[in-house]
Amino acid sequence: MKLSASSFSSLAFALLLAYLFLIDVSIAGCYILLTIILVLFLLNLARGEKFPVLPFFFYFFLAYAFFTLLATVFSVDRAVSIRDNKELLIFLLVPIYLWLLNTWKRVWLSIWAVLASGVFSALAGIFTVLRKGFSKGITLADRLKGFTSHWMTYAGLLMFTFVFFFVLLLLLRQSKKQAAIICAGLAIMFTAIAFSLTRNVWLGIAVSLGIFLIFFKPRYFLALAPLLLIIALVAPPAVKSRVLSIVDMHDKSNRDRIYMVYSGMKIARDYPWTGVGSNNVAKVIAGNQVRYRHPQALQINMHLHNNFLQILAERGIFALASFLLACLFIILQMLKVLKSKTGDWRAITAGALFVFVGFLIAGMFEYNFGDSEIKFILFYFISLPFLNLPGEEHVQLEENR
Repeated sequence: MKLSASSFSSLAFALLLAYLFLIDVSIAGCYILLTIILVLFLLNLARGEKFPVLPFFFYFFLAYAFFTLLATVFSVDRAVSIRDNKELLIFLLVPIYLWLLNTWKRVWLSIWAVLASGVFSALAGIFTVLRKGFSKGITLADRLKGFTSHWMTYAGLLMFTFVFFFVLLLLLRQSKKQAAIICAGLAIMFTAIAFSLTRNVWLGIAVSLGIFLIFFKPRYFLALAPLLLIIALVAPPAVKSRVLSIVDMHDKSNRDRIYMVYSGMKIARDYPWTGVGSNNVAKVIAGNQVRYRHPQALQINMHLHNNFLQILAERGIFALASFLLACLFIILQMLKVLKSKTGDWRAITAGALFVFVGFLIAGMFEYNFGDSEIKFILFYFISLPFLNLPGEEHVQLEENR
C-alpha cells in the first residue's frame, strides 16, 4: 500500500523520536534507526519533495567534509581514514531534522524525548554510585559511563541536555507542573554529571551557563555563585579532589594535555595542508615517537583532546578553517534569530546557543566533535533555531503535550 505524504512523514518522525531517545542509550540502535531514516529521507526526495532550506553555516560543514575527503587522498593510512569517513554521513542529520521537525507539536515531542533520554541515562549512572555508596563516591578508574562506552561521552551528552533545559527553565513560559518536571530532571542530571568526574564537561557547563546568567539573568548569577561554592565544599572527596585538579599544573592528565599540544603542533608543521588523515594521529605519533612524542609524555593518546588541534593535525588547515567558520556562523546566525524572535521560540534559540557554547568550551579539552553520539545531539540542537515553522510565536507548551 502506498503511503500518503503525511503518513510517510509521520513514520519517519516516529523513528526520529525513538532515535533521539536512544542517543544516550544505544549507539548501535541509533545507527540502525539513522540508516532507516536516511533511506526514508532519500525516498521522500525521490517522491518530489523539496530539499530543506539549509542554514548558511551548513555550507561550511560541507566544505569541512570536502577537505576531509581530500585529506583522505593524502592520508598516511587511507584504509583507516576511509573507514572513519562514514562519520561524514552524520552531517545529513541537519537536513533530516529540518525536514521532520516541521510543526511545533513535533518540536516539543522531540524536546521531551531528549529530556527523557537524559534523565534515564543519568539515573543509570546514579545507580552505579548508589551501589558503591555516596560517601565513597567513584574513582577515576570506574567513572560513570551509563549506557555509553566512555565517561566523557556520557557526561558530554548529559551536558547538552542539562544546559538546554536550564536555559528553558529560566526563559520559558510554563506551568508549575512543567517547571517541576524540568527541575527534577536537572537535579538528576546534575548529580550524574558531578559523579562522572569529567572536568571538560564541568567547565563547559560553568562557562556556558555563567555567560547565560550574566546576560539574561544577572540576579540569578549572584544567587547561584555562592550556592555552587557551598556544593563544592560539601561534595564527596572524589568530586572535590577532581575540581581542585582543574588548576593543578602538577596533575598528570593536565601535563599530558600540554604534551598533546606539542605533538599536535609538530604534526601540523609537517603536514600543514591535508594533515595525516582522519583517525591517524596516534599511529603517526607511535610510528615516530622521537619526533612527535614529548619526552615526558606518559602515553600515546588516541586523539589530542582538543577539537581544533585534532582537526588541524588530522585534516589540515583548510578543514580547520571550514570548521571555525561553521562555528562562527552558527553563533552569529543564532544571535540573529535570538534578536528577531520572541516568547518560547526565543527561549529555545537561547538554549541551543548556550548548548553550542558549552560544546566549544568542553571541546578545548576533549575531542568531542569526533564522538558520534555527541554529533547526533549537537546537530539536533543547532538545527532547532532554523526550523521552518509557522508563526512568529509558537503554541504554548501545555497545548502540545
